[in-house]
Amino acid sequence: TIIGENSGCWDAINIMEVTERLGRPSHYKLTTTVMTRMRHRDEETHYEMNIGGSLMRQKEDDLHSDNGHIINIGQMVEGMENNIRQQIEGVYFGKTRDIVNGVRSLTKLSQKKQFSRVMNAELTGAISKRKPQE
Repeated sequence: TIIGENSGCWDAINIMEVTERLGRPSHYKLTTTVMTRMRHRDEETHYEMNIGGSLMRQKEDDLHSDNGHIINIGQMVEGMENNIRQQIEGVYFGKTRDIVNGVRSLTKLSQKKQFSRVMNAELTGAISKRKPQE
């Protein structure tokens, strides 16, 4: 649940499949799905952005389970979530930031064009009211 003006959440679902093999390392298969949501609201500009999405990744590895499976599972889950966080931060949020900044610059450009039209109209009106010189 998203609460507040500027907030977000990160939910992860990790599914681990472990196959024990006699005399050989155990086979681990991890499937991770991460769901993210962000909300940003700027009261001054009345700009509001809501973004959310999910990303799923899988990883398989053969690891020795001499110390038990919990250590291997924990390291794989931690590594996977860190990797996904870096991907989301670099690709998805970075791209969103580029798009938002592009939209903001387009807004400023449209304001400049509107200002230019108003100035041209006022100048045209002032020139047309001017008396011709003799």
